[in-house]
Formats: sequence, structure tokens, C-alpha cells
Amino acid sequence: MLKFFRKYYPVRGLLFFLGESGLICLSIWLAIHTFYSGQMYLDPETRHVWARILPIVFLIQLSLYYHDLYNFRVKKRTLEISIRIIQAIGVAFIGLAVLYYLFPSLILKGGVFFVGLFILVLFLVSWRLIYQFLCQHHLWNERILLIGGGRLASLIGEEISSNLDSGYVVKAVFSNPGDSGLAERLNAERYNGYDELCEYALANGIRKIVVALEERRGGSPVQALLDCRMQGIKVFEGYSFYEVLSGRILARNTPPSWLIFSDGFRRYRITVWSKRAADICLASLGIVVSLPLQLGIGILVRITSPGPVLYKQSRVGQKEKTFQVIKFRTMRRDAEEQRGAVWAEERDPRITAAGGLLRKLRLDELPQFWNVLKGEMSFVGPRPERPEFVGQLKKRLPYYGERHTVKPGITGWAQVNYGYGASEEDALRKLEYDLFYIKNLSLVLDLYIVLKTIKIVLVGHGAR
Repeated sequence: MLKFFRKYYPVRGLLFFLGESGLICLSIWLAIHTFYSGQMYLDPETRHVWARILPIVFLIQLSLYYHDLYNFRVKKRTLEISIRIIQAIGVAFIGLAVLYYLFPSLILKGGVFFVGLFILVLFLVSWRLIYQFLCQHHLWNERILLIGGGRLASLIGEEISSNLDSGYVVKAVFSNPGDSGLAERLNAERYNGYDELCEYALANGIRKIVVALEERRGGSPVQALLDCRMQGIKVFEGYSFYEVLSGRILARNTPPSWLIFSDGFRRYRITVWSKRAADICLASLGIVVSLPLQLGIGILVRITSPGPVLYKQSRVGQKEKTFQVIKFRTMRRDAEEQRGAVWAEERDPRITAAGGLLRKLRLDELPQFWNVLKGEMSFVGPRPERPEFVGQLKKRLPYYGERHTVKPGITGWAQVNYGYGASEEDALRKLEYDLFYIKNLSLVLDLYIVLKTIKIVLVGHGAR
């Protein structure tokens, strides 16, 4: 397994990406070779063929990523894969047209693309079907032992079984006597007690054991786990394993002692200063680049519904200080006169026609660049919530106040992984992602979140 941004990713995912790069190169090379009837190296235009192929590979894979074609969490049908690949290649060709306009020396003759398109689609669809087959049949998955039969063990098992590309498979479940049904749900072997733990691991080539034992009754696996460690088998604590597996920290299950003694929650001065410098640069650039767009949005809001163009609303920021967030108005002027402060609903009647479009594309957030410049917000961080909701959620959700230890952001880890939340349960899920971000805060993670945000904005997921 590979570990990026404090999360585990299967090695085969990297191999898949590199293999696909090779297939795209091969597709273009075969198209060129076919078009020139095997005489391509005799043509002066094709002597530097790889310098022309590599930009094509980069743009196609970038487009595949932004079309969500590197997400294998759930199985996709062949027709769906084919359509989305064709769409991605079409967008990549638009990018190539711009590149060729700027650098004419990179141009390949038009016939190459027509020959290469069929080969490319055939290779990419086949490659993805093969990869899905590997995932479905747990080939190259790392086998693990799961100790425990309670809620934490169930959550770990469900996270692995629901993700086609988790890279793990639970080989067996060891727990104290008592039928929780977890082993049956995971299609794994079940053992009551721990006497055979080490022998089983060694006999089946298990190199990783996850301890998610919450119940304290019955026997203790301490000696069995010690024997496994002495044999070179890695033993992982359940809460930590779930964190790196899912990118979340379980708010309702995690004891305070784990948060206190676990690695993370660092606030290096260089990180804080660099993050503020990046905020100023990104916000300034965002204001300049989006100014014409913001003027157009302002006109659209003005002519489609009566009321002010901009909307200010109290939000809770770092150290629970209240500030006024600035947004383009997307609801009717009298939206809260009757019911007061409530979460937005699916197809909320208070949202204007223009507001629905702005929310879908998240363009109503553009004026918040000014909040970032003023230091009230960061570019990346937990989304700021209204004081009315914060008071309620702090009473009902453990650790909710801890999300105010950093500045709120225009985008965040919760936004790129969960989307819009409009209930207490949604707030809990987003809190779990926020806690992960706060624990693992870094500039590299911020950059990754910005790139995922661009992808989500282009696709249009998660808005309401």
C-alpha cells in the first residue's frame, strides 16, 4: 500500500496509472506508424515523435481525472465507461487545439487522430474493464486480519467491502465469543478467541493485523499480538487504521485519549505563515481573474430577482469569533422571515432561478476572496457555519468545537469528499472529514484539495 496525504492507496492504482500512460503512448505511436505506413522516421515532421506524444498523454490523463475516471470505488458499466472516455478525449483534444495554436511545431497531421481515436478508446475501455475485474476478484489485494466484532470493526469492514478499490480484503475476523455476524457479512472466516491468531497469520501469509476491539469482556489478545509482532507482522490500532483508510476521524466513537496521544495536530510557524502567504496570493489572483465574471453575476442576480446583489451573513470563524461572510445572493430577499435560520433543502423553494445555477457551479462563493484577504477565512479549511447551528451542533456532536481551532475555508477536505450537508447527520460526516484535515494540516494537502475542488466545480457535484 502507498500512503499519500495520510491515506492508504493500493500500489496497483499507481501501476494502473503508469500502465495507462504506456497504452496512450502506444495508441498514438501505432496511429502514427499506420498513417505513415511504417516510414514515419523518414519524414522530418515525425523525427521528434515522442516530444509530440507526451503532451497528448498528459492532456488525456488530466481530462480522464477531471471526468472522474480514476475513481474505482464502485463498478461502472462498459457503456458508461466508453461514453465518459470519449467525452474525456474530446475535451483533451480541445486542449490540444489550444496547445497547437501556441506551439505549431507540435502538430501531428489530422489523419493521425482519426486513426488513433479508435485504438485509444479500445485500449482505455479494455484496460479499465481488466482493472475492475482485478478489483472485483480481490486480485493483488492485501489480506488482513480484523480483531473485534463491535461498531469500530464493523465500520472498518464496511469501508473495505464498499470500496471496490480499497486494496484490502478481510481474510478472517477474530473476536471474543458472541455472534455479531461481521465475519459472515465480510465473507471472511470467523474465530472465537485468539489462541490461533499468530499461527493463522503465519500460515496464510498475513502481514497486517487491525485491532478494533472495543469490548472488554472475555479473553485478551495481548500475548497473541505480541507473538505476531515478534514474527514481524504489523499490528495497527483500529481508530488509526480507519483514519488512513477513509480519510475521516470517527467523532462519535473516538476516545479523547486517542486524539491526545496520536500523531498530528502540528502547528509549525512556517506552515501557518506559508498558508497565510498562499491565501493572500490565491485570493488576490482570484479577485483579478474573476472580476469580469463577478460583474456579470452581479448583473444576473440584479435582473432576475429583487434585492441586493451581495448577501452578508454571520458565520463562526477561528476561535469561535463571529464574522460577516460575503456571498452572491441566491435566495429570495424574504427567505428567512417565516422559518428563520434553517438548512437549505433539495429543490429549496427559497432559491432563485439564477441562485440555483450559481450554487450548482459554486460561483456564489466568489466574493469570499475578500474574506480571505481580510484574514477572516483561509482558502482551504472547514466551511464556516452559522452561529445558530453551531450552538446546537456543539451540544449534540462530540469535538464539534475543535473545528474552530483553524480558520474556516472557501473549500475544504469535507467539501471535496462529502459535498453539501443539510442535516445533523451530514454535519457529523463533515465534522469527521474536518477533524482529519485539522489533524493532518499541510500545504501539500491544501494543494490537493484545491485541485479536487476544481474537478468538483467542473463536474458540478455536491451543490444545493
